[in-house]
Amino acid sequence: MKHTSRRRALPVASAALAVVAGLAVTAGATAAVPTTPGPRTAAQDATAHDTAAPDAAARTRAALIHALPGDQVFPESVAVDPATGRFYVGSVKDGTLYTGRVGAPGDLRVFSPAGADGRTIATGLAFADGRLVVAGRQTGQIFVYDTRTARLVSRLDTGLRAGQTFLNDVALAPDGSAYVTDSVAPVLWRAKPRGSGYVLEKFMDFTGTAVRYVSAPGAPGINVNGIAADPTGRYLVIGKRNEDALYRVDLKERRVAPVAMPSGTLSTPDGLVLRGRTLYVVQNLPGSVKSLSLAADLGSARALKDTPHPTFAFPTGAAVHQGRLLVVNSQFNTLGSPAAVSGTTRRSSRSGCPSCAYRRRDRRPAARRRPAPGDLPPGAGVTLHHAHTRRGRRIRPGRRHRRRSAR
Repeated sequence: MKHTSRRRALPVASAALAVVAGLAVTAGATAAVPTTPGPRTAAQDATAHDTAAPDAAARTRAALIHALPGDQVFPESVAVDPATGRFYVGSVKDGTLYTGRVGAPGDLRVFSPAGADGRTIATGLAFADGRLVVAGRQTGQIFVYDTRTARLVSRLDTGLRAGQTFLNDVALAPDGSAYVTDSVAPVLWRAKPRGSGYVLEKFMDFTGTAVRYVSAPGAPGINVNGIAADPTGRYLVIGKRNEDALYRVDLKERRVAPVAMPSGTLSTPDGLVLRGRTLYVVQNLPGSVKSLSLAADLGSARALKDTPHPTFAFPTGAAVHQGRLLVVNSQFNTLGSPAAVSGTTRRSSRSGCPSCAYRRRDRRPAARRRPAPGDLPPGAGVTLHHAHTRRGRRIRPGRRHRRRSAR
């Protein structure tokens, strides 16, 4: 059946947007987001910069924020086309896929609407060679799209449903295979290219291995989560959230082993980004990105730096583009979050957090908690946040990095 792509315009977001290095624009402009695809012109970008608000630059000098529309998006992951700077992000709430361009907050639109192709939820995303792979969480489905046409290439079904599966994150290997983690079923899935489509297989069953799954409601039941592929095609690195641990998967031998590192190195690891031998680990709580230096065989790691940021709002995923780290603020610890493992939102009378999956470390009710500097306004804080990175040493937004001589 031929799939017809539909696009719709997005309303202007209400959160302030700032460009790295101090150039700023505000989101209060009256211009509508373009309804047709295509990059903004240089003249449009220049106009936006010329009309920037000085106080916005002062407030958000540290980051460029792309704000998604509404207060019920709850993005989880981000993927970037390195050739064009176009990024893709999906909604855990309804499965909508959005696309924008790094450095151009006005270039934001719906790539594929909620419910298209039976996609009602979107968690992990990965991009390579014009293909976007989307994990469907407890629906047990994986979707592959042609980013040039927004048409569905393949829809793969694990045969498992809510309570049996929780497809979480995706990594693409050099051969084009997509590896998908499952936080509930002890399986590593592989979507392998075949002809013009893909075929799905259980690449590895973790039963009886060093990766021991726990069955529990909420956060304790989130097992393997983030995943990153070694550019040589030999290894994968996976994160186990409920164990604060990393594991190395040998793709050739189909074996898994712990990544050796000091106890307490990580806290609630989620999305993983591997660049060379530097691994960026997104940590839900306390809300930071930790950079690790991995051994040549990825078998051990040492911590380099842990970087929080006032704009981080329960970060869950990240991607790198031209030396900048794009961090997804899921806001899974806010009212209306669909973050629970079961896929339902439940209130907790103890913590004031709507989801049993993620609870605030600050036990005061959310309504009474004094806003911290840099807090995003309700309904406007579902964002992508850009921060500088350099060889894992620092993530310091808003400053240019000086080159350091090799020691």
